[in-house]
Formats: sequence, structure tokens, C-alpha cells
Amino acid sequence: MMRSVVLLLLVFSSYRARGEQIERIEECGVRCSQVFPWKSFYYFLSLQQCKNLSGGVTSDVFSNTSISTVMKCSGKQRCSLHLRVSTDLQINRHIRGIYVCMVTTGMMERCRIVNFSRASRGRLLNEQVNVKDDCLEVRSGEDVHVTLKTWPHICNVAVYRSYKVPGCRNSDIQRSVPGCITGRIQYDVDVEKKELSVSVSDMLEDKDYQLRLCHKGYICTGTGAQVEKENPKKKVTLKYSKPVPCLCIEGWSVMMDAPRVQVCPFKDRVEELWSGITFDPVEETLSWEAACQVDATVNLCELQEGGVCQELASSSQTIVKRKVTYSSVDPHHRLCMKFITKAGAWVKCPFSEGNFPAWEVTTQEGLRQLLVTSRVKTSLSLSKCAKTGAHECEDMETTVVEVEKFQTVKPDLTMDFCEASVCIKAKRTDVKYGVTTLYCPPPCSLSVSKSEGDDSEWQLMHVVVPVVALTTALIVVAVVTGIAMIGKLLYSFSSVTEASNSKTQLSKSVLFDICGSGSSQLKCGESSSLLNDSTKLLVEA
Repeated sequence: MMRSVVLLLLVFSSYRARGEQIERIEECGVRCSQVFPWKSFYYFLSLQQCKNLSGGVTSDVFSNTSISTVMKCSGKQRCSLHLRVSTDLQINRHIRGIYVCMVTTGMMERCRIVNFSRASRGRLLNEQVNVKDDCLEVRSGEDVHVTLKTWPHICNVAVYRSYKVPGCRNSDIQRSVPGCITGRIQYDVDVEKKELSVSVSDMLEDKDYQLRLCHKGYICTGTGAQVEKENPKKKVTLKYSKPVPCLCIEGWSVMMDAPRVQVCPFKDRVEELWSGITFDPVEETLSWEAACQVDATVNLCELQEGGVCQELASSSQTIVKRKVTYSSVDPHHRLCMKFITKAGAWVKCPFSEGNFPAWEVTTQEGLRQLLVTSRVKTSLSLSKCAKTGAHECEDMETTVVEVEKFQTVKPDLTMDFCEASVCIKAKRTDVKYGVTTLYCPPPCSLSVSKSEGDDSEWQLMHVVVPVVALTTALIVVAVVTGIAMIGKLLYSFSSVTEASNSKTQLSKSVLFDICGSGSSQLKCGESSSLLNDSTKLLVEA
């Protein structure tokens, strides 16, 4: 099966190649099926009056009329195109030859006259002769109108034909006719360097070749780079800034009225067209400018769950002069632009990355208070609503809040945070295009308990434990210090007592000795009193 398909493709390609092949001639001229004398010459105005004959000559004298293109060449790339007109002519005594006339748009009529000799006409009377003439030069792609008339011109005896000369898309003509030789452009893309390495082949051998980058459909400017005819590599490098579909390589031979060819390396990169989105935060203006001519409809849309982008009312615009602008826009990560063409639809969300939105609705932690914060001066519509579905919420109470730039406002909106199905719908009222934000606070049982639990844990870890540890340390230090002081006091008291007792015994011994000897002048009673006083002083000491 595969071999059959390949064979059919080869047969088709061979047939197509033969169909595009143009017949070559060495010289132009007149060719007749019968050998007889004739003359031919050019005639630029066929203003001769026609003759009315009663012999009944009609247009039937012409039959099997056909027109084709032939090529006369003086070199490989030096060929010209000629019109070949072929017809069968019935010769009679009134016909001495034929007119072959051709007219093209914007050009005067040009004719050739083929005149038969008197002897030839007599010999070929009432016979049919095939006459071919291929000396009328034409240009590729021309629409020509051909007229065949008798010579002399007999009224109402003529044949009219229209013909389209093959254009430069014909591969044979493209290789051979200077007016169609555009050169063959090939390229390699270096994405990192944003460069195109361009090479040229099949260019005119005796002409330089010009290359440049151009946006298809626009007036091209700049000269680009030139390939010298003497350059054996015939290769240049061109830099580009953005790989858009209409960015093409344009090339042509350096000569007057040279045909040009364009090759577009990024023709399939349609998604690159939708990247030119800009936003002016001061004017709150969202704009998109096309880098290429494109037929598209642009809408603003609100991105929802599941990737669906719901178009905003009155936001549809058709591209005019390559630019689309939306004024009074609220920047939000779910606000997107949708581009619709015949090839499909694309959604781009310019605020999906960055510090957006410009305002937000939150709750103050632990206080069950709704807060509205904004980086711009704005007016917000806040609606308390009962959630009835995944995306549906029925309004119950609405208020409008005015918020100054970089301020926080507490809306006067009755809110029971313990109702799990109660949410807040918020939308700016001071802009033309914006999205509605649905804010559903967390249930109070979860948020409050979590807050209280967090506080208790914090108090336990950061207050109670350090206090207990400090108190314990102080008690331990106090006990140790008290025991040490008591021990020291007991030791001191013991030492003093022993010393006192020693002194007392010594005193008693001395006094005893004195009283016993009788040699003292003191009385024993007085000695006893002195002993008691001394002991008392020792004890006090």
C-alpha cells in the first residue's frame, strides 16, 4: 500500500513538472502546415475598414484556434516569453492572409500580418492550412486578448480569445526569466541571540542581492544587508527584536523594477501577537497594540474557575489602526483580554502577575471586624450575601464605601461571622470595567478558637514558664544562703563559749591560789566578787 502511494506521488510530481515546463524556441516566426511562400510583418494599428462581401464568408474559415506560451532563451537566465497563436484557416479567393492582434491592459493593440503570395493562394484554394505565429512577446502573468481576422479584413469574420500568461510562480519561468528570478532564501534562527542567518541561492548571476527584515503588509524601510555577486558564501546575518508572524525576510536583485520575495520564519507564532498589552495606573487605561495586521475582535472578560472567561458587557472592540484601548479599568488578576480570530481564541491576563489588586477586603484578626484597604482613591459597593451555590450569592444588604488612597476603612455592615454561608461581594463603582470579588470570611468557631488557643499557648510558653523558673531559682538561692548563715553563726557561738570557759577556769584557779596562801591583802569575799565581774566581762567580750 505504501509503495502504491509513493508511486502515485511520484507520478503526480512528474506530471506537474511537465505541466510547468515551457516549450523553448530558438527563433520566433510563422510556421505553416503547407510549404508555400508568405511574408509577415508587425502592424500596430488595425484601423482598416472591413469589407462587406456577398460571397458568404463567415467566421467558420477559422477553426481549432489555440493559444499557448513559449520561451526564447539566449542563456540560462536570459529567456523571454512569447505568445503562440495557432489556427486552421480555410483559404478562398477573398483571403490573402490573416491578422494576429493582441492587446493587454494599458497597452496599445499590436498586430502581425501573415500575407500569402498570389501563387500560393491559387494552389491552396479551398484547402485548410494550419498557421502558427509566436513572435508576439508577452510578460509573465499578463491577461491578453487575441483577435484573429482575415487579410483583408472581412466584416463579421473574426475570432476572439482571452488568455492568461503563466506567472512567476511557474517554476520554469521563475528560474529562466529575469523578471521572475527572485532568488531562493533559506535561514537559520538563533533564538538566544535573536539572529537570522540568511543564505541566498538561484539569484541572478550578474547582479548583487539585497536582503532586509520587513513587516508583511506594511511599508518597509531600511536597506538591511547586501550580498555581493562575487561572494561565494552568499550569506548574511540579520537581527530581530520580536518573533511575530508578519516579520519576514525580503530579498531582491539590485536592478530596476526587480521582483521581490518574502519568507516569514515566524508565520505560525500567532500567540506572539497578544503580548503587547500595557496598563497606565495613573489614567487606569488598558491598551493593546498589534505588531502585525490581523483581523480580530477583542473583549474584556472575567476569568472564572475552570478556565472559562466570561465577557464583560459593552467591551467588544474590532481592531482599528492596530490599537485597542479601554479607559477606566480596575486592575485585577481575574480581569483578562480575549482575542478572537478565524484561527481561534486566546485569553491573556495582564494582571495575573504583580502587586494586584489595588484594593482588598479582609477581617481583623481576633476582632471579627470587616476591613477595606486600598492603594487608590476609590468607591466600593459591598454587599452581604447568602451563598446559594459554588458561584452564586444572593444579596441581603448593600452599602457603598468611600476609601481614600492608602487608607483602611471599617464598613458599617452588619456581619455575623458565625454564619458559614454569609459572604461579601465587592466591586468598584467608580470604574467602567471591573470584576466582582466574593470574600467569604472563615467561620468564627475556627478563627476565634484558633486565636484563643494561640494566645493561651503563647502565654504558657512566654510568661508562666519563665516566672515559675525564676521563682524556683530565687527560693533555692534563699534556702542555700540561709543554711550557710545559720552554720556560720553556730560555729562562731561555739568558739566564743569555749574561750569564755577557759578564761573563767583560769581566773578561778588564780583566786584559789591567792586565798589559800593568806598572803594577799584582799579578802576572799572581795576576790569572789572580782571573779564574778571578770567572768561577766569575758562573757560579754
